[in-house]
Amino acid sequence: MARGYAGAMMKTFGALEHTLSVAAVEDITPHYRRITFDAPTLFDGQPIEPAAWVRLWAPDPGGSGREHQRGYTLVDPDPEAGTVCLDVLMHRPAGPACAWAAGVAIGDTIQVTRWASGHFAVPDPEPAGYLLIGDAASLPGINAILAAVPGTTPVVVLLERCHDHDQDIPITPHPLATVTWLPSTGDAGVLAAALDERDWSDWYAWVTAESAATKRVGARLKELGFPRSDVKSRAYWIKGKAMGTDRDRSAEEPPARTETAATGPTPASAPGARGQWRSRAGARLLAPLRSRFVLAGLFQAVVSLLQLAPFVLLAEVCRRLLAGDREVTGPGLLALVLLGAGAFAAGGLVLAMHVLDARFGHHVRTTVVRKLGRLPLGWFGERGSGTIKQAVQDDTASVHYLVTHAVIDVVAALVTPLAVLGYLFTVSPGLAAVLLAPLLVFFILTARMVQASTAELARFTTWETRVAAEAVAYLDGLAVVRAYDAGPAGGFRATLGERARFLERWQRPMTGRKTLVDLVTRPLTSLLLIIVAGGSMLAGDLLAAPDLLPFLLLGVTFGSQLLAAAYGMGSVREATAAAQRIGLLLAEPELPDSGRPFTGPAAARHTVRFEDVSFGYDPRHPVLSGIDLELAPGTVTALVGPSGAGKSTLAALLARFHDVTAGRITIDGTDLRDLPLDELYQRVGFVFQDVSLVRASAHDNIALARPGATRAQVEEAARAAQIHDRLVRLPHGYDTILGEEGELSGGEAQRLTIARALLADRPVLVLDEATAFADPESEHRVQQALSALVAGRTVLVIAHRLHTITGAGTIVVLDGGRVVQRGTHAHLLSGPGLYRELWSASSVELPA
Repeated sequence: MARGYAGAMMKTFGALEHTLSVAAVEDITPHYRRITFDAPTLFDGQPIEPAAWVRLWAPDPGGSGREHQRGYTLVDPDPEAGTVCLDVLMHRPAGPACAWAAGVAIGDTIQVTRWASGHFAVPDPEPAGYLLIGDAASLPGINAILAAVPGTTPVVVLLERCHDHDQDIPITPHPLATVTWLPSTGDAGVLAAALDERDWSDWYAWVTAESAATKRVGARLKELGFPRSDVKSRAYWIKGKAMGTDRDRSAEEPPARTETAATGPTPASAPGARGQWRSRAGARLLAPLRSRFVLAGLFQAVVSLLQLAPFVLLAEVCRRLLAGDREVTGPGLLALVLLGAGAFAAGGLVLAMHVLDARFGHHVRTTVVRKLGRLPLGWFGERGSGTIKQAVQDDTASVHYLVTHAVIDVVAALVTPLAVLGYLFTVSPGLAAVLLAPLLVFFILTARMVQASTAELARFTTWETRVAAEAVAYLDGLAVVRAYDAGPAGGFRATLGERARFLERWQRPMTGRKTLVDLVTRPLTSLLLIIVAGGSMLAGDLLAAPDLLPFLLLGVTFGSQLLAAAYGMGSVREATAAAQRIGLLLAEPELPDSGRPFTGPAAARHTVRFEDVSFGYDPRHPVLSGIDLELAPGTVTALVGPSGAGKSTLAALLARFHDVTAGRITIDGTDLRDLPLDELYQRVGFVFQDVSLVRASAHDNIALARPGATRAQVEEAARAAQIHDRLVRLPHGYDTILGEEGELSGGEAQRLTIARALLADRPVLVLDEATAFADPESEHRVQQALSALVAGRTVLVIAHRLHTITGAGTIVVLDGGRVVQRGTHAHLLSGPGLYRELWSASSVELPA
């Protein structure tokens, strides 16, 4: 690594040097060379992540003995074999690294360091697409990204061709990647000019080209509206120059792959700006508070100085008394006044921030609740209750710290030590300089721990989210979990064990550093330094005795204040992540509601039509395609098919859990999307296999859709659903709180939901395997309840038990998201086809 001051600093902050030995050399093209190295020590410590890179020290081609730094992406790392490859593009004119690679031989050695190496990780939230820009030199990193990016996400790759053979270099295949090679014209703006005006919202850009080209692309991306957080902009090489630092002295050129600051107009004024990036969702949520945060920070700086002033005056009073000066009344009274003013101002600021938090928290909670009411119902089915609880409850609570305490805590933790240090330097610069020693140790150790934790912080957040979601699921299904307990090797306990092992691997190597940080930041450490150094200076007549007193009073507060700032920044990071999650929730697409009053026919027949309907949870991967189906009034249409055929998805579309991707669904000729949601749910009712009972009385559970229903109406619906006799046997009859005072079996709960649907009296019904939880004894009663429910209604039923739908007017067979058969039970059994196969597989004998 670098020698001199730069090398000392790198070593101080944890840089390690590795010696690589050349094991093989392969020319992939005449200008692209792959060098395989034996790297026995490179794999010690952190794993090698996708697109990770090293700083390589290449000898000066002129033979001066100097070496130059250059960054190279690690290719095909093999920890077991201890080998790794570097791909080198032979530039013209060649830099030192290219010149070394051109003459390399088996057995040659080179030194590298992974210090401050970055890598690629899939952003969270996952972007709408990836824009990868570079040239042949950056292909190793781009290939690693293409291998890591999900195959369902589009990727646009723009590459500048430096040599005629560049297009022969292998590129990692990706199903949705488009690769465009642009001929080099000598103009650094070739890549930037290729970026077209389009909506790049939520795309992530990775720019790794030659230095000048990278700057031009960065400016162009800013014009197109890319926020800085969604652009990874790093130069891979400098045309005709040695990139990076000289090993023996500081270089004029920037270090390898340093961040390139883009220039150009701001995204807000850029003509190419489109839409909003989801990665900025948290910033948008907090944007209304930004000016208040600035004011609070400035006010807290004044408050911190006010609170410090009485102690400074007290120290001055003591110095005067020790010096024989008895005129201390004025400073003493001023100290008391400032002490009261500081306390009053601090209390007022905290009160103001709590008021701000109360208002903002109320706004966020009400906004989130309203948002949940406008999201498609399918959104909830795709997420666990733990995830939703985190957004509604935990994250809003986490934002409380950010709004109320974060700014003032961090400002106080920084301003106070700096002010104290400034004052102490006026008293005795020499002794004040001694107090910088623990601060220097603190910053070095903290920087080394941050460097070692960079790759683990994202994993830690992932683990916390996973554990929170699984904890809720574990408690919800505790009875089943205990009945089928796999011990520590399975389920939630296995997850906790994996998380514990992850934390141990991450934190154990840093135990010594954390202990040392705790020691150097203790007030006792500062006190010991002051006593030893101050006593030595007193003995040498370098310090007057009264001047030691301010250090004893104020100099012991440095460490605790800085440690508070470090912990405060961690809380800020967690609260910012919570704000981002809330912002992402608020950015979720809502179920469109026309908002227009319904003007359809008064005498509705409730004919439902699916007209060339296609749908995919991801529009690029359809689940249903070209569905044409009519549900005639007063008839039952059954959906059957193998698992994954799209039955539940099709039924969910009628319930408008999602909107169709193509085509339309109509009721009496009116598109569902044109029906106000209240009108839609007055027409369509649901009975699903997942029974949903709220923690309320049996009466209220049945009357959920008609809260004003009388007890007689509720009981009439319960009798029709064959559940009345069971409900009157509950401890308090219909007033029994379900889940607390009484429990129902699966079949009984299903009959209660049927009673709810009967009372709601919707003309169109969607039944998703309504007998799924019924045991053989109660299945007959559920079928009786269903017979009462479907009478005279337009019904779409999903069936897994084929014998339950033999009397349906029409049976529609789905396979692979398409309708493959339709007809009556007898018609479908009369000839070969999927329905006949499913019937045979259900162990029901075919008719003779």
